[in-house]
Amino acid sequence: MKRFFMLLVSFTFVFVLSACLTGGTGRGEVVVDIPDEIPADMEIELVLWTAFGQANSELIDEMFESFQAMYPNITLTQTGQGNYNNLRESMIHAIAAGATPTMMFGYPDHFAGYINGNALVPLNDYIDHEIHGVDLDDYVQGFIAENAQFGGTLFSMPFAKSTEMVAYNKTVFDHHGIDLMNRTTAVTWDELDQWAELIVGDGPMQCEFLFNADSSSNFFINTSRQWGAGYTNVEGEILVDNQQTRDMLGYFQARFANNTVVFPIEWDQDYGSNNFIAGDVCMTQGSTAGTRYNVPTPGNTQNSKFGVFELGIIPVVQKEACPLDPEATNIPANCSAMQQGPNIAVSSDANDYERLAAWLFIKHMTTPENTRFFAQNTGYVPVRISAFESAEYQAFLNTTDPDELPFAMAGRAAYQQVNFYRFDPAFTGNVTSARARLEAGQLFEAIYNGENINDRLQVMINRLS
Repeated sequence: MKRFFMLLVSFTFVFVLSACLTGGTGRGEVVVDIPDEIPADMEIELVLWTAFGQANSELIDEMFESFQAMYPNITLTQTGQGNYNNLRESMIHAIAAGATPTMMFGYPDHFAGYINGNALVPLNDYIDHEIHGVDLDDYVQGFIAENAQFGGTLFSMPFAKSTEMVAYNKTVFDHHGIDLMNRTTAVTWDELDQWAELIVGDGPMQCEFLFNADSSSNFFINTSRQWGAGYTNVEGEILVDNQQTRDMLGYFQARFANNTVVFPIEWDQDYGSNNFIAGDVCMTQGSTAGTRYNVPTPGNTQNSKFGVFELGIIPVVQKEACPLDPEATNIPANCSAMQQGPNIAVSSDANDYERLAAWLFIKHMTTPENTRFFAQNTGYVPVRISAFESAEYQAFLNTTDPDELPFAMAGRAAYQQVNFYRFDPAFTGNVTSARARLEAGQLFEAIYNGENINDRLQVMINRLS
């Protein structure tokens, strides 16, 4: 109840702020005028608001050092805003006050509100500029589509992109003769049913639960796509009142009951990584950006059932045997993996030279070399196709270095499912895409806790009406 109350307060607070923002910020239509160059004697400070921790912020600083070698008159100040919800609230305050940073990270549903307040710079003219432009064909097209969902205009560029993957206890799976590492098609839910008979239990090489899904919201959205069910659309319509959604919920309700599938709420946790390492569950699906939290080490396995077990990482589980080939064509529409991670945008409060400096730094951070560097050190994935295909990244994916291996396995899983990255549309209004996402997760958790599917689905529909 306390958790629900805090979520309700948070949404009420953000809704009020958003209403103030969309009610008018005094900004007119954003006019783009791109200088050919930045004068060498013009000092410019770029202020970047982030929700990254120290390690990732240090990587950005490292990339900025090579940028500053080209533009010594430009400086960068990174300011952490806590988590992404806090960053969004800070931005809404800043937009209303006319005191925004030069650049900020965020998600499409955040940017949708900023765009309504004319607070972001459209980037299409920068992308197409004869001097300063970039080739969008070299970017992962799913990432570009996510950023171009506002009528084809890009108000942001992909940066720290991730997808979901499945970490699993390879020691246990090997014991049962199950090899997951050399597959050409994705693991299916039907296969999990077969494996649950071997792996779920209280034996020495068994786990109490087979499969954990870290994010109940992601799980609802992604499995809805796999079942061909509706969720939302760009107009903000809620499309969950259909038989496919009910079938999907019923399918997993049965798997909750026999311990095949579990959510972290089972252990009063936000994520399942601790319980995966402890041996409570043998598979856990979560963000590639959280890879490091699923790595068993001598320091975190003192109370683990299996000690320091061997880790494996594979693409997300699918309803059918989706091809794990980046070159594959004619991918079935219900093959789906969540596309997530923040994008980066430029504030319209910046002047023309600050905007250009910000764009040039974004362009620098997403060069093939830099997006590969960031990916290899974080668990995120490159945003450029040429970075994925580079000899350096391919060598990284095939490393045997034990320190790099978990990130390499996560990167390989992400690369294998690159053809079916999917994103849900962002929208604002009385009902927002962020609100729909929250309700979807709460619905799935309610089903996990034994509530009636039809009754609880109607609660979601009523709340979003």
